[in-house]
Amino acid sequence: MTATRLADRLAWLALGAFAALWLARWPTFPLVLDPYYHLFVGRQMAAAGGPIAYEWWQYAPVGRPHLYPPVLHLVLAALLTASCPPLATIRLVSAVLPPLLLLSLWAAVRRLLSPTTALAALLAALTPFAFHLHSAITLAATLGLIELLWLLVAVERGQPLTAAMLLGLLWYTHLGLPWIAVLALGIGGLLHPPVRATLQRSAWGLLLGVPWLAHLWVHRALLVAFPRYENETVELSLFVYAVALLGLWRSWRARGAASWPLACWAAFGLLAFQHQYRWLSGEGMLSVCILAGVGLEAAGRWVAAAAWLTPRWRATPEGTRHTLAVAAAGFLLWLSPTLQHTGRQWVWRWPDAAVWHLLNSPSVAAKPTETSFYVPQIERLVQAVVRQTQPREILWSNAPYVLGLVAALANRPMSSAMLNEVQAPVRFDPIRAAHLIVWFRLAQAPGFATEEQLRAYRLRRVGEDDVAVLYRQEESGPLAQAPRAVLPLWAALAMAGTAAGVAAFGLTKQDTLPKSLYNK
Repeated sequence: MTATRLADRLAWLALGAFAALWLARWPTFPLVLDPYYHLFVGRQMAAAGGPIAYEWWQYAPVGRPHLYPPVLHLVLAALLTASCPPLATIRLVSAVLPPLLLLSLWAAVRRLLSPTTALAALLAALTPFAFHLHSAITLAATLGLIELLWLLVAVERGQPLTAAMLLGLLWYTHLGLPWIAVLALGIGGLLHPPVRATLQRSAWGLLLGVPWLAHLWVHRALLVAFPRYENETVELSLFVYAVALLGLWRSWRARGAASWPLACWAAFGLLAFQHQYRWLSGEGMLSVCILAGVGLEAAGRWVAAAAWLTPRWRATPEGTRHTLAVAAAGFLLWLSPTLQHTGRQWVWRWPDAAVWHLLNSPSVAAKPTETSFYVPQIERLVQAVVRQTQPREILWSNAPYVLGLVAALANRPMSSAMLNEVQAPVRFDPIRAAHLIVWFRLAQAPGFATEEQLRAYRLRRVGEDDVAVLYRQEESGPLAQAPRAVLPLWAALAMAGTAAGVAAFGLTKQDTLPKSLYNK
């Protein structure tokens, strides 16, 4: 068996095992609450019959401009329109995207560098479990990371049309990743001169994002940056970071195609200013895992060439020795302890590799982001909300982030917002605007409404359980407006599908640039 075939078989074995174990967690998806926002928008797009530019169902009845890129929500709207149940829709996307990201990581690194480096990067990525949990929560970012990986491949292979399509698609997938992609391409062009012509010929892909950027610019005053709770927690897989340092040095010395991991790592540094958790434990881990793959490849090459090993080992073909050494080192990474910052102190977690977590139930040493909020009590609350309201009647709650789950599954608008980086254009009283108050039985927190505030309104208690109390507003305000599409759903899907299809077709073609060699 050749070294390439051995590396590929080991990679497919690892990918298959991860996908099977990940899909076995289907009942726990979606994780935390962010995916419910995407489901909420997807249901609005399905109701409108296409993408929306104004979101009437958050901060209802005033609404707000819709400034979140539409590609993920178009996928959700298409599934919903095809009669896929809402909960199954968001579970399906949560179950599929993380394995697809790993598959893209392996396939892209294989094309950029080598099959052995791709195997090493894959094994490194199977170490930090927080990375996979995060990819199942920030679904739009995960989709953007997949597009970013294939964008690098297109540029390296000298395919400007494919690169332009992927760059254009990225603008409509995520708010931040296009800027990281542009910076990574710029740094890659400086370190790897042969791709500069492709970069110049694919630069028109930037123009594809102009309509979306114009929409953002018009409503820029309503975009507000908020401190993120996730930044209080950081998780570091120490062995992965240690090997990534070796890969960073190796990538800097090698240049050529090997400069892409270095370029990506530098570009993801943009996250360090506002999103420390995402930089160190989330999206930024993608570049760290690729660098770790480069480091493992170099270490495996040194071991394969070692003269002090047994005669039988030296008699094995060098390529096979190299692959086996890389695989062994990659498996050892799974023994890495995790250094976790909890907001108050640093703590050690071990064992903590993704494989260990996947082989155990989520109840064993579960992480904070491993939480499923869809429990029987919430299911009963959703049913109660549906019974107490009519379509387009508005909800308000003392816990707006949790209310988003209820609103998404009940398909009811809310007078607050789950993600409040985009503000309402005018001030209004969100409690008076609501037809039904969902008062969660939570410990009082600073900045949250108190039950005393409700006394200023004419409310009638219509239901309660151990999770929440439901109040009906006696003086009902206007209903939320129905969402309106700016394009038919079929047209938006056709445009996004054409860009993805052109890119996929281009990636199947032969390279137009000479194969970049990994300099030793």
